[in-house]
Amino acid sequence: MSIQQLYNTANTSTTSALQFPELLFVEDQLQIVLDKADGLVQQTCVRLLQSGGKRIRPLLTLYSGMCFAPLNPLMIQAAVAAELIHMASLIHDDVIDESATRRGKPTVNSLHGDHAAILTGDYLFAEAFNILSTHQLLNCMKYLVEAIQAMCDGEVNQASEQFSISVGTQHYFNRIAKKTGILLAACCQSGANLAGALAEDMTLMREYGLNIGYAYQITDDILDFSGDSESLGKPVGADLINGNITLPILYLLDNPTYGNWLEEIMQTRKISRQGLQSINEALISSGCIEQAYETATQCICKAKACLDKISGSPYRSVLIHLADSILQRTN
Repeated sequence: MSIQQLYNTANTSTTSALQFPELLFVEDQLQIVLDKADGLVQQTCVRLLQSGGKRIRPLLTLYSGMCFAPLNPLMIQAAVAAELIHMASLIHDDVIDESATRRGKPTVNSLHGDHAAILTGDYLFAEAFNILSTHQLLNCMKYLVEAIQAMCDGEVNQASEQFSISVGTQHYFNRIAKKTGILLAACCQSGANLAGALAEDMTLMREYGLNIGYAYQITDDILDFSGDSESLGKPVGADLINGNITLPILYLLDNPTYGNWLEEIMQTRKISRQGLQSINEALISSGCIEQAYETATQCICKAKACLDKISGSPYRSVLIHLADSILQRTN
């Protein structure tokens, strides 16, 4: 089974663990953590755990560390904390976006309301920091706190810039670093740190994580137009309908043929389904989708260039293939 198949399998957490047996330790620890919860919190957490997920953040934590030293228990604990933080952020994102489904299944907020969803996310954050403090993973805590602060800042900024045509490309990259890249970078840095990697190697791993984060978010932006709702687990065009300015839209705004037309649509602050279809057609005919994909490819090249400076190993090879597979995502 290839890494790409991780993205195309229904129960991706199980598939990941079978392909990468080190993730079984993470799955076991996640189950132990969530079994400690009570009542509705436990019910919602276990459902989220069983709903699947690619476990990219634990994989990055473990394999970034194993590039420099054998697997150790602290790497596993840091990987569990990273996944709990990711799970918490997904629950909170669904509340913010008023999402009814995720991965094709009902969200916590759609089943139990915003109040229960927010508190469930808070519980997962608390458990993550309980793990980090109990095992005295202070450096990892520092990296992950930075990532959480960045995610919050990114979400606030995105909400304040809905339908704003003044958002530039550099601002977009700053935002997706906060929303996606810095957490992936923190995972890579945490693993390398717990393996005793040199400072320069930790910097390389952080840059690798940041750049695959860029590429991951850009491909997500592309799939918002070119994907299908069944694979995505959410409606196609949801980002644009919510007023989120993504890279394909930025490129279309700069296009001499379509820019003024799109600007007028964005100023209405309302995108109809017909308008969405017209914008999608314009993105394709203008080449803006391909332009965004090329930018994602450049980010992957930068990520792999960081790994070129790391000693060769099967774990480095996995990280290289993982980077390449991001460009082939379907969900």
